[in-house]
Amino acid sequence: MNEAVKDRIYGAILGSACANSLGGSCIGLNRKEICTAVGARGLKDFSPGLLRSFLPDHVPGTILADTYLAMALAESLIANKGNFSQADLKARFAHLLEDPAFLKSAPGALCLSALRRMADNEEPLDDHSAEAVHDSAAVRAYPIGCLPNKFNLKEIAVGQTKLTHADGRVQAAAAVLANSVHGFINGKRLDNEAEVRNYVRENYQLASQIDERFAEAWDDVAPDLDYARPAHELPYSVINVEADVSEGVPTSVGIFLIFRHSLEEAISQAASSGGDTDTAAAVVGALSGAYHGASAIPERWLAKIAERKRLEDIAEGLCKLW
Repeated sequence: MNEAVKDRIYGAILGSACANSLGGSCIGLNRKEICTAVGARGLKDFSPGLLRSFLPDHVPGTILADTYLAMALAESLIANKGNFSQADLKARFAHLLEDPAFLKSAPGALCLSALRRMADNEEPLDDHSAEAVHDSAAVRAYPIGCLPNKFNLKEIAVGQTKLTHADGRVQAAAAVLANSVHGFINGKRLDNEAEVRNYVRENYQLASQIDERFAEAWDDVAPDLDYARPAHELPYSVINVEADVSEGVPTSVGIFLIFRHSLEEAISQAASSGGDTDTAAAVVGALSGAYHGASAIPERWLAKIAERKRLEDIAEGLCKLW
């Protein structure tokens, strides 16, 4: 552990929470509608829910469902000294179903259904339905990437996913996100196109070990993207993100990759991408925070994010595991 690693762990936890809340303003609106409301440069500050979005009553800075799930997972890992305890995490997820704040945080019917199935000791769906391939179980995996090197991240990522999702695509996506965050926290750089291609190839190989269908979707993400120079706008291939894990996760990672040179720009663009904006932003926030560190997060976001002390306690608890 050194100060740079600590900054990046704090960055992953705080960055994802800030981004998740930023994207909460315009869930369900398409990219054109969002740009009409906030401008082509996208959301730069926390905003109340936009009219006709899925969450019009969104309060600026409020914690949303993806963050609540990730915090529960992180706190379980901390309580168990970095080890995955199925029973402990199951209890924490079940408790969320009784938490009014979580139920108001836009978890969505598909996420709630999977959690209720888990709480009732029913097997998760494995039938190619929208619930079975929903990306919530994958997105919540980013705190796993904050663990020190001695832990088996792939095993933990897949294990926590199996509580609510049996589909291998969700498990592969969780492992890829955990591995990505872990690499950036350990100093992995993407300074040129070759390094980006190597990063994509490395995680393709990891995904292939778990599910070839997700690996194919990962390998096919936005082949038209230009990784050689900083982007100035969102290409058509990464707008209006859906919650299907085979689209949502690779597309969100694509947004991070083309805007990787600026944490603020990457998060703002993801939050304004259209569709499942809160989740896309949560992914980009975790990756950007792990890549740039908490020191790159705008203070105006940190000053307004809810549950800041809890988030910082989680980051500190993860640091202590090192």
